[in-house]
Amino acid sequence: MAIMPMSYSPNTLQRRFDVIDEFELGSTTYWIIYDRKTPFAAVVDAGPVLIENDMRHRVIATLELARVENFSGFSVKAFWQDASALQVEGIVVQEIMQGFGLATRIYETLVVKENITLMSDHHHYEGGKALWKYIAQKSRLLQVFVLNTEEGKFYPYDGTKIRYDGLSIPENKIWSIHPDDSLRGVILIAENSSKVPELSKPVI
Repeated sequence: MAIMPMSYSPNTLQRRFDVIDEFELGSTTYWIIYDRKTPFAAVVDAGPVLIENDMRHRVIATLELARVENFSGFSVKAFWQDASALQVEGIVVQEIMQGFGLATRIYETLVVKENITLMSDHHHYEGGKALWKYIAQKSRLLQVFVLNTEEGKFYPYDGTKIRYDGLSIPENKIWSIHPDDSLRGVILIAENSSKVPELSKPVI
């Protein structure tokens, strides 16, 4: 289970992270910060505040990521040669900040600004399912696809791929609920909408 750090000192933030996005909610400015080496991303207050006699940046949300080299013998680079591919291991948003789209914004920022393809993990939890479905339905910057990592093919597994928009692919083709793990090899992929080939987009 992901554990969210409470805050970072300005020195730690400057040494470890790059600021890849800045935005405002209400009267507060936030940064999305990214550690490429770990890899790891977070949303923090842009302005440090006094915490236990030290000036620190409060952490609002975190996203833990992992590098994956292959799936069941299929090289990840065979799918994405011009982008880095990272697997989502866990995202945590402070309860008071939930409902403001922070998780979606982190995903969008990493994919669009850092040229990263994001992949869901193989564990189908309700919170993760809800987030991926929301992104598939609402995000204008990302397109979501379904990949069977055991076969090395995108849905519908005939050499093409169609976009998942929350409704276009039956849920029983994507999710299996514990203890059923028959669809454990199926993951979701978030790609930059502007870079998705035209033939991959659904016909309207």
